[in-house]
Amino acid sequence: MGTAIFMVMMVCGYWYTSRDMSSRLKIKRSFGWDVYFLIALYGCIFVLQGVLATAIIWLILLAASGVNNAFALTSAENVHWNVDFMTWSFLGIQAPVVLMLAFAILFCMYRSNWAVSARLNAGGRKELYQRLSRSNGIEQLLLQCMEEGELAWVTLKSRRIYIGMIHAATFEYANTANIVLIPMLSGYRDSRTLNLAIEHNYSKWYHNHDIDFSSSPKSALEFRKVIMVHQIESLSLFDPASASALAMDKQSGNKRKWIRKSAPKRDYP
Repeated sequence: MGTAIFMVMMVCGYWYTSRDMSSRLKIKRSFGWDVYFLIALYGCIFVLQGVLATAIIWLILLAASGVNNAFALTSAENVHWNVDFMTWSFLGIQAPVVLMLAFAILFCMYRSNWAVSARLNAGGRKELYQRLSRSNGIEQLLLQCMEEGELAWVTLKSRRIYIGMIHAATFEYANTANIVLIPMLSGYRDSRTLNLAIEHNYSKWYHNHDIDFSSSPKSALEFRKVIMVHQIESLSLFDPASASALAMDKQSGNKRKWIRKSAPKRDYP
């Protein structure tokens, strides 16, 4: 009997976590024993619901027995249907246990396939991603880029740099987690000064050839870059105006330093 309960608990937990979007995203972000404990947690919830449903039936039978014994509604006297219910057996297993497991499976099927909450619309999916991304800085920033159309500055471990729009991101599996970027600028960090050196200006190419997301025969999506997350060293928002201002301030500072160094020394009396 214990083996049957354990099997139903684990199967219900696995079925629910593999069908429900929220649980599926949570379990994809779990590793090792956390996965088994998460599956067992959901399975325990369904088994507990089955226990409560069976207990309600037992209470109904208890109340029905009391009413029948008080008002003699049937020819039987001093009946105890609740006791008979507890002593019934099916294939060597007590009937209440079988009924409890059946209820657990039904609740699992309902929550996984037929409940309204199991079918998320676009707004529900967006709210779910926002809630799950709060614990991950990378996902939160990528979600902001996709929602607001902000440009992202992606620096790879190879010192390669891409600046562009985030088209999609996948984090379901850790070994294949990636982002899809529509590049606007690309370059590299100078090994000596670590300054950005631009090699390709994709935005100028798009403008000169009238390329956008809906153009034909070529669209901006054909220039997309798929970048593995484990290759990313840093990720930040990119504001062209701020970057230009910072660059101008840096150049002005360097110029002032050069003037001070090259200015002739004066002898004061």
